[in-house]
Amino acid sequence: MQPVSGTPAASTVPRTPPSGIPAVPRTPVPPDRTEEPYDADLAGYLAAHPAPAAAVDAVIRDERGRILVVDPVYKDGWDLPGGMVDDEGLVDGLLREIREELGPVPARAGRLLAVDDVPAAVYGRALVACVYTVQLPLPVTVDDLVLQRDELRAAAFLPEEAALARLPRRLRRRTAAALEAERGAHTAQLHDGRPVPLDPRDRWALLPSPAVYAAVLNEDGRGRVLLVRAGTDGPDERGDGAAEAPGGGLVLPGGPLTAAETPARGAARAAARALGTRPAPVGRLLAVDGVPAPPGGRALTAHLFAADPDHPTAIPDKPATDPGSASGAFGPTGADEAATVPGTGRKDGPEGPEGPEDEPSTEPRSDAEAEVGPDAEPRSTAGPEAGAPGGSGAVRAVWVEAREAAALLPDWQAPLLRYGLRALALGTVAQLEGGVPQPGTAAGAPPRAQRGGGTPE
Repeated sequence: MQPVSGTPAASTVPRTPPSGIPAVPRTPVPPDRTEEPYDADLAGYLAAHPAPAAAVDAVIRDERGRILVVDPVYKDGWDLPGGMVDDEGLVDGLLREIREELGPVPARAGRLLAVDDVPAAVYGRALVACVYTVQLPLPVTVDDLVLQRDELRAAAFLPEEAALARLPRRLRRRTAAALEAERGAHTAQLHDGRPVPLDPRDRWALLPSPAVYAAVLNEDGRGRVLLVRAGTDGPDERGDGAAEAPGGGLVLPGGPLTAAETPARGAARAAARALGTRPAPVGRLLAVDGVPAPPGGRALTAHLFAADPDHPTAIPDKPATDPGSASGAFGPTGADEAATVPGTGRKDGPEGPEGPEDEPSTEPRSDAEAEVGPDAEPRSTAGPEAGAPGGSGAVRAVWVEAREAAALLPDWQAPLLRYGLRALALGTVAQLEGGVPQPGTAAGAPPRAQRGGGTPE
């Protein structure tokens, strides 16, 4: 609930959730007295210290990228879902307010988009207003919400411009800055809805930019590529339904880069983490794709690298324990566990690749200890543990026929694999935009194909 201009922020009085909304029990985490002993004098001082009021709002989008706006009963004008924070955490207050307004929806608080310091001259008391993203299961419509009639008159999902036009001027400025931050990678710092002047170095660091994703193409020489389960290294980075894709949510081994990584270093780190192995240097660049932003998301620059034949990505020599999983599917590997390097037959133990080679075992192996690596024959990947991250028996990766792999990947990764395989065969680099080869590039019109009158498939 946003206070109306000229009205004191008197809505900070704790309220009981409307009838019919189940109260969510809050179990406070006991303080760690060993880390910081309890100080009764300090606690009393802080309890009596004047503090600004705090408000929290939510940017909630539907699958078309439209924003949810609400019409509160207790004031004129439209608003974002949210309200005043009681004696609780910011996220706790946000989720409580959403339950009080929209019913018991399975809402998940996302990242902080904006922090707005509103001076005391506006409402008679200083106010800190925060805007978060909040995710609801998609698809979602207003009919899926249970509007609490003692809180809201109406609600609507509207395009950005229409949603902003319905908001009061002060909230409109704050929300517009939050949406700009949502398109970037920063949190907007505001004073009464206007950006706070920053040092040029900080302003440069906060510039909106595409996210960068890097992945590694492991090809076994027999027409198969290595894919990993989405979610083995956290949630699907794009949030585009890869976890529900055909094949149980398979993606290329890789992940988003940190701000301090080059694409090659990020690809090595992210692929190793997704596979549960130690990082290994990657080979040459195969493809770069500029992926347009999904609704409410960010544009993506995706890089695909070949696995370095001299430093192949380590594949854990640890068979999955799930009887329904593939023999080419792997579980996580600890630092002290050996990993078979594809195509060499040797293992890198704790001593590293220069350590002594293990002697081949003469002990017979059970079916559960079937061979893993590029030479393993795939079986069904179905099973109760498929896709579960970590833990014994968790399926991390599987070798898939290249001609079938693209159909198992999310839409934005399929062209990266398709043209990456072509670039691997031709010795070129594919330049894509939205998955489409650009004219004049090797992927769009290879010189060899131009002379021969055709494009190799």
